[in-house]
Amino acid sequence: MASFYKLTKEANNEALRLFYEAIELDPAFASAYGMAAWCYVWRKVNGWMTDRIQEISEGSRLARRATELGKDDAVALARGGHALGFLVGDLDAGAASVDRAILLNPNLATAWLLSGLLRWYRGETDLAIEHLARAMRLSPLDPTLYFMRMGTGFAHLLAGRFDDACLWAEKAFYEEPNYLPAAAVTAASHALAGRPEEARQAMERLRQIDPALRISNLKDWFPIRRPEHFSIWAEGLRKAGLPE
Repeated sequence: MASFYKLTKEANNEALRLFYEAIELDPAFASAYGMAAWCYVWRKVNGWMTDRIQEISEGSRLARRATELGKDDAVALARGGHALGFLVGDLDAGAASVDRAILLNPNLATAWLLSGLLRWYRGETDLAIEHLARAMRLSPLDPTLYFMRMGTGFAHLLAGRFDDACLWAEKAFYEEPNYLPAAAVTAASHALAGRPEEARQAMERLRQIDPALRISNLKDWFPIRRPEHFSIWAEGLRKAGLPE
């Protein structure tokens, strides 16, 4: 967990190795499967995957095992459930798993965070913002606070509240300028709010972080369910200068 929360590519690799060791020592350790699955989520979020098909397949296997083994383990259910939604696209099963995690431990900030993310994937933007706000209240010094803020900005973006999206995304981008989604939401929201220079600057940083990102492969990044929400997302990035 200490390696995982460094949130860098190298530390993520080390965390994944250690989670596999934990699984080898105790094949019924549900949280270890959930955290290993979430290492693959973090690799996909940040554009770090080298063998996309194999890594998504393995992350999905780990996520399913976490939710099978962790019926009473809030961490396993939250991490595994979100991974099912994000990696597999099974948003409803993922949300049900995270809901179970919240029922088991309503004070687990991570569960509220991951629930919030799944909600905006499914198009429930206001509920997403509510759940992300709960996560921030429960853990105001959380090492993933910028992730919570980015999620809030993304939900506002999809809801068409571009100024609010800018505000939240800028906070996340300021805290972690190497975080790819924060750069993307900042660029898209500024472009749609009519601030082309700010959008251009954020897009320049995005292109430095991940030169391979394109409009054509955008659907492979976040599992956004509603076509009208995906259209807002793609149009914002297109206006900010993301190549086709």
